[in-house]
Amino acid sequence: MSTSTARQPKGVPVGGQFAATSHSEPGIVLTGGGAGFVNDTHLYERELAALVGAGAVLEEKKPASKTEARRLLKNARGETDGRIRLVKLNYENAPDSEVGERVDVVGPKDGRPIVIDVVSGLPRLKVISGTAIIRMRSNWGNSIDVGPSAEAIVIAPADSKVTAECEEGGKLTLACPSEKNRLRPFGKGETFLATGTDADRNPYERPVYE
Repeated sequence: MSTSTARQPKGVPVGGQFAATSHSEPGIVLTGGGAGFVNDTHLYERELAALVGAGAVLEEKKPASKTEARRLLKNARGETDGRIRLVKLNYENAPDSEVGERVDVVGPKDGRPIVIDVVSGLPRLKVISGTAIIRMRSNWGNSIDVGPSAEAIVIAPADSKVTAECEEGGKLTLACPSEKNRLRPFGKGETFLATGTDADRNPYERPVYE
């Protein structure tokens, strides 16, 4: 495992010049009467700052194995000094799962989120308690479940496909640059969609098939 503080050094606000870059297709947002471009990085910074504040420090974890990744995804006690755990997953360290199995994600009991960045691979994650912010950037496809009393905020680039199931009592927010994202939400839990502006967060309207 390698552990390092993310690009946001202590006392430096989340986002801005320290944020990871993204080249995904942007959406458009009106700011001060003018039009500006919004991509998934903007949405990630916005959602993170809304939960933990602009001065939060991320503690980045890069699992050396699939087993270690499973352990790091459970963060009930939280990091020390108020830091936020960020787990980086790729095709090499993302935990495998059998058909129907899910990889448990546990957020801190004190209300802080755990942050997960899925760069590649196809981990089938399930937030079973607490709050998780998940960047789903894998071209392999992305899958997330949300259990009762848990919350997941999923940020996806315009070219990523996301399949999500939110159980009754859970809460899921899908934040993406535009409504053209390939989103497939299921379940009886609360599901919201945010597509670019700083104010929008509307209940997801499932299509009606006749």
